[in-house]
Amino acid sequence: MILSESDAVYAADKFINYYTQFNRIDDYLRFVKKDRINERSGSLFGADMEFFDKFDIKPNDMNFEVHIVDTNPKTVSKYNQWLYSETLNLTASNPIEEAIPGRTHKWIVVETNTNKVVGVVRFGSPTINSKPRNDYFGKVLPLSDINAHFVMGFNIVPTQPFGFNYLGGKLLALLACSKELKEQFDNKYGTDLKYFETTSLYGTTKGVSMYDGLKPFLRHIGDTESNFLPLFHDDEFRNFFWWFNERNGGERLISADKSSKKLKIQTKMISIIRKSLTDEEKLKQFNECIEHAKTLTEKKRYYFGKFEHTSEEAITWWKKKATKRYEKLQSQDRVRTKLEIWEPGVDLEIIR
Repeated sequence: MILSESDAVYAADKFINYYTQFNRIDDYLRFVKKDRINERSGSLFGADMEFFDKFDIKPNDMNFEVHIVDTNPKTVSKYNQWLYSETLNLTASNPIEEAIPGRTHKWIVVETNTNKVVGVVRFGSPTINSKPRNDYFGKVLPLSDINAHFVMGFNIVPTQPFGFNYLGGKLLALLACSKELKEQFDNKYGTDLKYFETTSLYGTTKGVSMYDGLKPFLRHIGDTESNFLPLFHDDEFRNFFWWFNERNGGERLISADKSSKKLKIQTKMISIIRKSLTDEEKLKQFNECIEHAKTLTEKKRYYFGKFEHTSEEAITWWKKKATKRYEKLQSQDRVRTKLEIWEPGVDLEIIR
């Protein structure tokens, strides 16, 4: 496929205008998140009514229960897909992708004295190729071993300010790599899990992560590689997708049954634009834009656990850490008491 010169310039400018808005990955994530929040319709009875909000309770007085999300559309369970998705949408700073291939297991974690939600977790199939994993084992493991013995923690998100006041992200991470998760996942998928993996959200920009300081349960063993650009989001992507299809005689750029379709489609768009541009100055500008976009994604800190503790042991360990945190905030009059949720016109602290 070759575009006309005018179409090639138009398409190149779409990329240039989109990616030059951002200097860092958190700029991009914030932009997409705020755009999605502004498109949401309001709700009189939102999921935030279920969020933990009793911030005078001390960590030692708390207890927790993990609820497996019931994804059946006809479920009568309170701990359903709607509550899980809304908790993520209202709390997480990164835009959430719902249609994710592979195995999926989801949690809603509740503080039992208040029966209020303190966070959500999603587990899924691990990435096929991971530099830190390869380095740790000294080789690229067979796909059969990865599928049988590894699970990835993708969304580990505390409600706020539970996360801020009580190190809620650390609590969820400890529960996520516990023996209870292994038992649940093995029973559901017939696996024999041995290793838990997760990565930091922002990568090397922040330098630290909520997963730090969790030894011996979870260890940082390296950083991932990064050499791809963030994707156009939502309507930006869809409109551009159909624009290309129209100029390709109505045919898709990539077969509908391909995996990672959005990434492959956008990669194909870039290739077509490069082949079509005859203006050397515009081609140079476009290539510089693509290189800039690649710098937005960073190496992420990679963490590794082995399911060697129970959830009870994790909670006991967390209570000591959380108590120190909570008492320090109290002494500094810094305990936050207002729920922090994303809604139109609100710009929250980005580290989530």
